[in-house]
Amino acid sequence: MTGIYFHLLPKSFPRDRIELSDAFLEKIYTEFKEKFPQAATPLEVFLKANSELRRSDSKILRECGRKTSPTPLWQGDFLRLPNSAPRGTFNQLRTYYYKGKQVDQQTHLGIDLASLSHSKVPAANNGRVVYADDLGIYGQCVIIDHGLGLQTLYGHLSRIGVKEGDMVKKGDIIGDTGDTGLAGGDHLHFGVVVSGVEVNPIEWWDPSWIKNNVTDKLEEGKQAATAR
Repeated sequence: MTGIYFHLLPKSFPRDRIELSDAFLEKIYTEFKEKFPQAATPLEVFLKANSELRRSDSKILRECGRKTSPTPLWQGDFLRLPNSAPRGTFNQLRTYYYKGKQVDQQTHLGIDLASLSHSKVPAANNGRVVYADDLGIYGQCVIIDHGLGLQTLYGHLSRIGVKEGDMVKKGDIIGDTGDTGLAGGDHLHFGVVVSGVEVNPIEWWDPSWIKNNVTDKLEEGKQAATAR
C-alpha cells in the first residue's frame, strides 16, 4: 500500500434550463407508464422516473462496480464517439420547467454526445461487458469494465450489440445511438464510473491526465510494493 499526494481544485459547472414539451412527456409516459401505474399524468410519470429511477440506477451502478477485474484491462486514452458534438456536460445542474413552472431539478452525471441518428457506438477501451440491458433513465444501456473498478457507461442506445460477459477491444462496435430512456433526441450518454461513482469523462479522453493521475500512480504503487 502507498499513499497518493493530491490537492483539490475548485471548479464551477454549467446549469441548464429544460422546457418539457407535451410531446416529450407523452414519449416518456409511453415508455415508463407500466413502472408507475399510480401516476395519473405524463408529467407525474416523468417526475417519478427522473427521481426514483435515478436512485435505483445508482444502486445498479454500485453493483456493477463490484464486477471488476483485479488488473487493468484498458490501454491508453479512451475513445470518444466519432464526429459527435457535446449536448450536455458532466455535473450539469438541470432545472426542468413545464408551462413556465419549475417542476424538478437534477444533476447530469455524464457527457451527452450527438452525431447522426443511430450512429455506431465504439467501445471506449478494452474490457469486459458487465451490463447489457435496460437501465432506467439510461434506456438501453451497456456497461464495460476496464479493471480496478473503472467502467464506462453507454446510454440511450437504440440497439445493443453485445451481451454480458463479452470481451471487447477499443473501437469494437457495441451498439447504436438512440433516444431510449429519458432522452429527448437521438444521442449517446457516455459515462465513466469508478467503483460505482460517476466521474468526469473528459479526463479519460486525455492521455496526459491518465498518465499523470492513474498509470504513473499505479506504477509507483508497484515499485513501493517491490521495495518492501
